Amino acid sequence: MRTKTTPNQVDIYLNTLPPDKQRLAVELRRIIQHAVPHLEENFRWDNPCYFFYGPVCYFASSRSCLHLGFFKGEELPDPAKRLVTRNGSYPHIILRTLDDIDQAYFDELIKQAVALNQY
Repeated sequence: MRTKTTPNQVDIYLNTLPPDKQRLAVELRRIIQHAVPHLEENFRWDNPCYFFYGPVCYFASSRSCLHLGFFKGEELPDPAKRLVTRNGSYPHIILRTLDDIDQAYFDELIKQAVALNQY
């Protein structure tokens, strides 16, 4: 049975990030929690992950950026063509600065990702 981990694990993860990535990660977390407030936040696979009837999305740090990834991203409409994938990774959006964040677009992708898990 899956157990919910405490948000403190996500907080600890955020605190390990460099300041520029930490600002991005905090903003992503806020957007995800705002888009669909009933998502379950867990720390899985070494990253903050969000669930509703299965995995929905996550964010992760790489060397030069953060990724906002979607477990079923290949099924999401992406009119802005921001979702990318490499080496078999889940489709994700690359974020280097706060200017790369489009809250309305991310809200819509998150809501659509949640809807995919309800069928």
